[in-house]
Amino acid sequence: MGITAIISTLTVVIGLIISGRALISKTELEKLFFTNEQKIKMYYYKLVGLSGLISILVGDLYILWNITFGTKTGEKANWGFAIALTFVIFICCLISLGNLERVVQNFFIKSHIKFKVNLENIGDVYVLRMLKEDICICSKDPNADYNKNDLESGYILVKLDDLINKSFIKEKHEKSNMSIWEKLLD
Repeated sequence: MGITAIISTLTVVIGLIISGRALISKTELEKLFFTNEQKIKMYYYKLVGLSGLISILVGDLYILWNITFGTKTGEKANWGFAIALTFVIFICCLISLGNLERVVQNFFIKSHIKFKVNLENIGDVYVLRMLKEDICICSKDPNADYNKNDLESGYILVKLDDLINKSFIKEKHEKSNMSIWEKLLD
């Protein structure tokens, strides 16, 4: 690999890290107005970062274990196996951490945060998510996202311009009840 390939690779990696950090460092209200594309980017950035941290930690612990209890020095440690172990743990974490996070959210987190805004002619509505860059999906029911089979929740499409200069109220709501199968397969 030439010097230009190394510089190009480093530039791409640094750009990805900076753009990912920019997404994660937003406030809760700013994250509410993320488009689906931005939410997916943020999810995978966090997933790859956490998987990388876990896999490097496991590889380091393996080397430390070999040096401490295996009467080996750092030079005689099995570095090839440590690198392979790190790579396998990274792939396994990429596959499993997303599902594990979803199960933990469905079984152990009992409440969610919604932002309420008062709109003229409509009244108080909860901002659920963005449909496009300039249109929000709102509802009078704060649990409308969790009632996937209930199409009568009354979704309201609101232009982002109508929400500017409005005051948002942050409220904590209990999640609606889901069956065991819905919690597992969500």
